[in-house]
Amino acid sequence: MLISFSAFSQGLKKPNEGKALVYFVRSEQLGFLINFKYFDGEKYLGKFNYGKYLAYECEPGKHLFWAKSENIDFLEADLEAGKLYIVDSQPQMGAFKAGVKLVPFDNNVASYKNEKKYTKKKSRVLGSITEKQEYVMSNEDSTQDTADLVKRAMEKYNKNKAEGYKQLTAAMDYKE
Repeated sequence: MLISFSAFSQGLKKPNEGKALVYFVRSEQLGFLINFKYFDGEKYLGKFNYGKYLAYECEPGKHLFWAKSENIDFLEADLEAGKLYIVDSQPQMGAFKAGVKLVPFDNNVASYKNEKKYTKKKSRVLGSITEKQEYVMSNEDSTQDTADLVKRAMEKYNKNKAEGYKQLTAAMDYKE
């Protein structure tokens, strides 16, 4: 197992000095044709379906990542410089199309029910990077008007903020 994981990690980028790197992956095939749209606060990062991943380099500190499909799912993050993070965009059954759930990959084995589940999850998310194609935003994607969507999403986030959202903490960085 150690040999296969070190082979996976050779395909992972490292963040530039003073930056954090977040990989958004889709490790499950459910709803494979449905594009999920990704955001960092009000910044549109792009959209992609199963078979691709997004490597997003950003400033360290607090971020609000969210994804839109049939639903909107939020993930609050506090990132450290020089660290790499992985977020799995898990498809959910929806009424008309797949929904999305952002799940941070926690490199801590104790976060999973047992080591076998951890190993399976780690292999799946790393394979979503090393065996898939990196999403690069096209000119068409970069000119999408997302202002109304961002406004509605931020209203939803603020309305439900008291209930709390999932967290991506600095301690959840990916370690080889």
